Amino acid sequence: MAAEASTLTAAVAPADPSFPPFPLLEENGGHYEQKQEQQEEQEVPHDGELELPVVDLEAPGEALPAACRRLGVFRVANHGVPAELSARLFALARDLLGRTPFEQKQARPGYFWGTPALALRVKDVNWVEGFHVALGQQRPVDDAVDPRFSEFRDVAAEYGEHMARVARKLFDAMAAALGLDADQTATYLAERDGSLRVYRYPPCPDSGNHLGMEPHTDSSVLSIINQDLVGGLQVVHDGAWRDVAPAPAGGGDGDTLLLVTLGDMAQAISGDAYHSVRHRVAASRERERLSLCYFAFPQDDAVLSCSGSRYRPFSYAQFREQVQADVKAFGSKVGLQRFLRH
Repeated sequence: MAAEASTLTAAVAPADPSFPPFPLLEENGGHYEQKQEQQEEQEVPHDGELELPVVDLEAPGEALPAACRRLGVFRVANHGVPAELSARLFALARDLLGRTPFEQKQARPGYFWGTPALALRVKDVNWVEGFHVALGQQRPVDDAVDPRFSEFRDVAAEYGEHMARVARKLFDAMAAALGLDADQTATYLAERDGSLRVYRYPPCPDSGNHLGMEPHTDSSVLSIINQDLVGGLQVVHDGAWRDVAPAPAGGGDGDTLLLVTLGDMAQAISGDAYHSVRHRVAASRERERLSLCYFAFPQDDAVLSCSGSRYRPFSYAQFREQVQADVKAFGSKVGLQRFLRH
C-alpha cells in the first residue's frame, strides 16, 4: 500500500483471461484514501525472518502452550496428512484459479477476489483470489457443470477430514494446558464445521503499492496453513513485521510441515494468555503464490468465557455477526475490542 493517499490506476495485467480485474476502484471516484489504522500499520518496521518453533502433533508437550503464549504461530510435524493429497489439491487449485477464464471462475460457488470476505464490502483491495469451501455443508448442485470443480470439491473434502483431525488433536492439547472442562473442550472447537480457503496470489506488477492480504487477525480458534515454496507470509512480533519462511520438509515421512496461527477465539478463551497473531501477505511481482488454509471455529452457540478475563462472555455467533456488521459499516474488523468488559 502506498504511504500517501493516491489514485488507483488499472494495473497492467498479463494477457491472461484468468487474471481478475485488479484493482477495484472505490466508489469515491477511484481514489484510495487510507484509514488511520492503515497508516499506523505502515509505520511498523520490518525486521527480517522469524524462526518458528516446531510442535510434534504426536507429542506436543510444553512446546505447544509455549508457542501459543509467545508467538501465536508455529509449525506442526508428524501431522499425517498425505503428501500426495496436498499435492493433488494444490495442482487442482493452480489449474482452476490460474488457468480458468475469470468469468468462469466468478460463476463458481465460493469464488472470491480482492477480498476473502465474499459478499461483504471492504475498504482495502487485496491482490488475491480463491475459493471458499464450507466443509460441513451440502455441496452446490451445479458442481457437475465443470468436472474439474467437482474433483476439486471431492479432494477438498478429503483434505478437510485430515484438517479436522489435526485441529482436534491440537485443540485438545491446548484445552488441557488451559484447564478447560469437557464441555468447553467439546464445544469450543466444531472441527466438522470448519472451512477451507484456497488462496492464489497472482503476480502483481505494482507489488510495492499492494498487499496480497491486508494486515488482520483470524476470527478462528486456529488456522492451519499449507504453503507452497514462494513465501510472502509476514507476522507481527515484538513490534515489527517478520517474514515467515516457506515450510521446510519434516512433517513426517518427508511431508512438508504445516503452519498454525492462533485466532481471536483462542485469545478469548485463554483470557489473553494465548496470542492471536496479526499477519499479512506481501505481493510478489514475479511469481504466483498458493496456500491452503483450514479455519476451525467454535460451535455457534458455545458461550466463550475465561475466569478473570477482560472479555465478557459471548457466543461465536455473536462475534461473527458483530464482525459482519463492522465490515459492512467500516470496511474492516474491530474484533475482540467489541467484547471488552465495561
